[in-house]
Amino acid sequence: MSPNSFPVLRGFQAHQFVQPKDFSRAQYNKQRSRLKRPALGPDARSSRYLDPLHQLGIDPLKESLNSALLSHFVTTMGKIKKRSETNLTWRNQRRVGKAIRRAKMMGIIPVLSKRQLFEGSE
Repeated sequence: MSPNSFPVLRGFQAHQFVQPKDFSRAQYNKQRSRLKRPALGPDARSSRYLDPLHQLGIDPLKESLNSALLSHFVTTMGKIKKRSETNLTWRNQRRVGKAIRRAKMMGIIPVLSKRQLFEGSE
């Protein structure tokens, strides 16, 4: 252990000298690594470019009866996908979520799974 580094406060270890200043807020903030913020999705400019609903001028709330469209924004377990996966704008992500919840309440899409859309007979 180098003289400039302070012990990490994960518990006491054998043969480790701990000083009272090691428990101060300043030392704790020095030790703590700055964590990168989790990916919440693209920034506003790129999401407007990547969002097909924004590009085509489609209001997701008016498409709450369109199960084929909404199924693209639902996982196989029936959960709403994150904005980092859908690349929608903030506004359209909220509206898609509301449209999916409305469709689930109306029984248009299943609550606990993703409906498989088959084209043709299989």
